Amino acid sequence: MTTKHHLRIACVALALALSGCASTAQQQSGADPYASLGSGGSSVEYSTAFPVASPEEAYRNGNAALRAGDPDRALFEYLRGLRMEKRPKADPLYSVGIIHHGRGNHDLAEKAYRWALEIDANHLGASTALGVALLEQRDFEGARQHLEPLVARRHVPWQAYNALGVIADMSGEHGQAQGHFEKALEIAPGTPRVLNNLGYSRYLAGDWPGARQALRRAVNANPNYELAWRNLGLVYAREGDHETAIEAVARNGDRAKAYNDIGYISMLEGRYQDAMGFFHEAMRLSPAYYLTASQNARNLDSLLRRSGADRIEE
Repeated sequence: MTTKHHLRIACVALALALSGCASTAQQQSGADPYASLGSGGSSVEYSTAFPVASPEEAYRNGNAALRAGDPDRALFEYLRGLRMEKRPKADPLYSVGIIHHGRGNHDLAEKAYRWALEIDANHLGASTALGVALLEQRDFEGARQHLEPLVARRHVPWQAYNALGVIADMSGEHGQAQGHFEKALEIAPGTPRVLNNLGYSRYLAGDWPGARQALRRAVNANPNYELAWRNLGLVYAREGDHETAIEAVARNGDRAKAYNDIGYISMLEGRYQDAMGFFHEAMRLSPAYYLTASQNARNLDSLLRRSGADRIEE
């Protein structure tokens, strides 16, 4: 069985995930209103080893711990500083949210962001982070309503424009999306995530050369950016460079998965001959993909039988 087939590839979507409900400052209860934002670990060791004289010293310690890659210590320091304050402050709460977001504690991250915004409704960092959180929950309209007012302000974070670009793409407004991504790149030139999203948006709009250019910039900036390599493979396929498409999609070394994925996408696009060849190649390359690829091949055979066609010519 030859491995040279024509193929068409559909789009690879951006992965986003964040869920949870918010809790307000007024909803905090008990003697320690910050207890629910802790990590659950013991603070005795930190308290003994790192005494502080003021909230500002605790926050400086937290910033230093974050730079040193110690989020446990950083979280403790921010919360210790907050406990020393007469009133809660937005900046350390925002930092607490960032730590929880990075750890995947989505409920606690959103809770900290919303609390920060109750204290300072104009806090740009917390506003942006909450908008991104809503997007990651796939609450596109809520995210849009939260993020759009930000772009009228000065010193807008690139993440706000990037998120608005993703939302516009999800709504099929690709020109608007690309405008947002370009704004994000003006703020943070060469950011791989934005370049990937710009390339993907151009792909959705059918601009293969423009998509290839942006995605090449993304993988040049970060050669290990797997999603950008996969999207670049999509572009090569649409341009007819099928062998290069396979190499790009299989950048991580899993060629069987690449053949199976491309076969499935080819099937969705009606390239049935190519799809069947890719499924068989995936089965040949790896037993791990035999069941998946063989099921895809059976589904394709059933589709062909229902359509009354034995094969589809180009």
